[in-house]
Amino acid sequence: MTMRINIKDQYVEQLETFIKSLPDNAIEIKSSLDEEISKRINDYKNGDLKTVPFGTGLDSIRERLSAQL
Repeated sequence: MTMRINIKDQYVEQLETFIKSLPDNAIEIKSSLDEEISKRINDYKNGDLKTVPFGTGLDSIRERLSAQL
């Protein structure tokens, strides 16, 4: 079963205690998207992420649209 829950900050410690009380392999905690976002930001800053400026390629689309007018 997969479940997503939001825990109020005041109860995080109790949740962590509960999770530790479960048998090994009873629960699998997957990280949030924070790690993926940080990785992509670092890739972008290092120039490793292939990006294209927003306006690139739009000229040909504009020309085709203008031709239809």
